[in-house]
Amino acid sequence: MTGMSTMQVGRLFTRLQLILMCSFAPGWAVAGSLLDYLRDYDLNDYAFGIALSSGQNPYVGADSSTFAYPILTSFRDSTFTDDWLLLRDSDVGVRWVSAAGWELSGVARVQTLGFADSDSDQLLGVADRKWTVEAGPGIGFRAWPVHFYFKTYAEIGSRHDGLISQFDVSLPMEWSRGYFVPSIEASYLNDDYTDYYYAVTAAEATLLRPEYRAGAATNLALKARWGYAINQKWLLAGSVGFEQLDSAIANSPIVARDGVWSAGLSLAYNADVFQPREYDYSAPKVPKFTLKLGAFQDSASSKVRKDASNGEPGFEVDIEDILGAADESTVLQLDAIVRFGDYHRLEFGYFGFGRNSTKTLENDITIGDELFAAGTRLNTQVDTNIYHLGYGYSLMRDMQKELGIMAGIHFADFEANFLAETTGQTERSSLGTPLPFIGVQGAVFLSERTTLSAKIQIFRTDFDRYEGSLNYATLDLQYRLGDSASVGLGYNFYGLKLTSKESGVNGSLQVRHSGPVAFFTIGY
Repeated sequence: MTGMSTMQVGRLFTRLQLILMCSFAPGWAVAGSLLDYLRDYDLNDYAFGIALSSGQNPYVGADSSTFAYPILTSFRDSTFTDDWLLLRDSDVGVRWVSAAGWELSGVARVQTLGFADSDSDQLLGVADRKWTVEAGPGIGFRAWPVHFYFKTYAEIGSRHDGLISQFDVSLPMEWSRGYFVPSIEASYLNDDYTDYYYAVTAAEATLLRPEYRAGAATNLALKARWGYAINQKWLLAGSVGFEQLDSAIANSPIVARDGVWSAGLSLAYNADVFQPREYDYSAPKVPKFTLKLGAFQDSASSKVRKDASNGEPGFEVDIEDILGAADESTVLQLDAIVRFGDYHRLEFGYFGFGRNSTKTLENDITIGDELFAAGTRLNTQVDTNIYHLGYGYSLMRDMQKELGIMAGIHFADFEANFLAETTGQTERSSLGTPLPFIGVQGAVFLSERTTLSAKIQIFRTDFDRYEGSLNYATLDLQYRLGDSASVGLGYNFYGLKLTSKESGVNGSLQVRHSGPVAFFTIGY
């Protein structure tokens, strides 16, 4: 392992976890039994509630944060059950628990570490650390009174591209009306992770805030979570924790603490809001063909770098901040779904828009073989079109829920043209390449007319002339007006990051689109 980077070591740990998970596959061998287990699951075993979370912010001058959010929770902690749906701390995922006490899981969480709305003078000139989604495998053992759990997160978005691994030792205790789970946790953060959140770049450095590289770090934490059933319908739960930060983090000029506290309190009510399960495994009646037309309030972020023909790196251009392109607009979105059989579906989707801007450059920038000097009035035209085609198979589909897997192709068509009229300089950067994806989609039927659904599609590549990632996610709440029409609200996210040596790109491209969507569907 001589010469391996921390990123490579982290990826090795992740692969070892996946190998261990696959080694237990014979225990899952009877596919029919596994599907029956999934399909027999009753979502009315869970309760809806509201949670209040408070935590110290480690950054200089940043205030502690307190916020409320809705939750889905269980009257029993996950350490005492073998439910395949895993809700633990900030994680949401799926798992399998063996008779011998092994727990294999795949989890995801939203990482919100950042400056929030801080107006601290000590953070002026420092780029905010933005939220992202992290996911990865986990493996645990719980046949003893003391439980062990190890998991590794990799980023789904394209913020830090780092890895964090956590090893947790807990002593779960349960009574007839409640539970208490104290734990000790060690977290290893690789250098990509810590440098994104705690480093100070040369551009951010000042006389009082020197340039700083954090490097890999290991944090230790003491945590506890508890729950108390007030009665058969109401659950009161909470958590508390203290994390001791590694000196590599605490010594950062933008960090003010060597440890942070966190606490949470929630109240949940089990109202059996999902469709009841007294049925003959029949699925809800839905149209065989559905056409969905939406208005997408898009917030866009685009960065492009085109290298010179001799391979010399070009300047990474932020099309919104540096070139003045609009970062918000209303975009039409079109989706079509064709269902056949009880569990199969084909999906097609499209959204696209164009933007034009003119701005006088404040600094020299190099795009491809062209140097556009400061003071040049640069016209920029950007066109983006996103298509996707996929096939989905529903592992379960009944009156209460639907959960399926997907595979297909995304096609990203991106073109940026740069023109300086006074000098006659022009440059063009384009991308038009198919990207395969895998994903999951699911829905819960809150009533005969109301459906909450979500979809996640991902792609990763590090091969030959291409390196990058694709992430696409949607969350919709839909209300049926009749047998053939529906209205709804949702939220969409699309992120593409690609580095290529192909002639059209010959550099890197990073595109992010996100925002709320209102839609109308018709079907038959």
